[in-house]
Amino acid sequence: MMTMMRRNPLLFFSTFLMGIIFVGGIFGPFLLPDPLAIDLINAMKPPFSSHHLLGTDPLGRDILSRIASGARVSLVVSLLGMIGSLTLGTIMGLVSGSRNRWLAWASDRMIDVQMAFPYILLAIVIVSATTPSLPVLVLLMVLAGWASAGRVIRSIVLSERPKDYVKAAELVGADQKRVLTRYIGPTLIPAILTIAPLQASAMIVMEATLSFLGLGVQPPTPSWGGMLLEGKVYLSQAWWLTTIPGIAIAITCAALIGIGEGLSVKLRGDRRRRIDPSHVAVAPGEGDKS
Repeated sequence: MMTMMRRNPLLFFSTFLMGIIFVGGIFGPFLLPDPLAIDLINAMKPPFSSHHLLGTDPLGRDILSRIASGARVSLVVSLLGMIGSLTLGTIMGLVSGSRNRWLAWASDRMIDVQMAFPYILLAIVIVSATTPSLPVLVLLMVLAGWASAGRVIRSIVLSERPKDYVKAAELVGADQKRVLTRYIGPTLIPAILTIAPLQASAMIVMEATLSFLGLGVQPPTPSWGGMLLEGKVYLSQAWWLTTIPGIAIAITCAALIGIGEGLSVKLRGDRRRRIDPSHVAVAPGEGDKS
């Protein structure tokens, strides 16, 4: 752990911070007061009030409890959205980078259309035809995030195709499916590991945006975007109602972005060490003979 902190402090501290957020989101609701409990006598208490570290909202509900419960919702939704969007994006990126001209063309056009279509408008269209719920919210995140992941995967596939190991596999008779999944597929893992935290960060902001617009998590379930929506009416009277969930969103996104950047630095460093000639063993008698 100390070695990791010295070599990659950004990854270490970002992971540590994200671990605290995860633990708070998982165990906080069990240790803190009920986030749905209404107590009008203690309504609108500022932070550091008695029994309410982060204050209360207009209904007297504890802000810290609602932040912890909102973290659970945001993390679960963003995790599912990230997994779904990366899975779909990876599949479409592999198809887009294949040698099948028609499949590649169709996949490219689908990615272009999805990236050009505003996801807020897409969310409004889908929610207007259904009832807002967590499954619908996850579906919206997958639809909004898969195209950018697909574009990255496509670029990697196209850059790997001209390499010797791919040509060798094709020469010995490997079909396109085997080439994409068995040979090119493993080279995508570092990129996917780097993209995943960044995608999760985008999903958290997306969930907060949709909940703020009334298209995401519905009351009384606590969510960070919903807390922003409820607190905007009292912005001039109770700053903590919007500031605290906004800070929670910012800290979580910063930690995820830090993990992504830290993983990128670590993977680049590992790659440089693998190809560094100084690490290649020299056989006896093949050194400098001068």
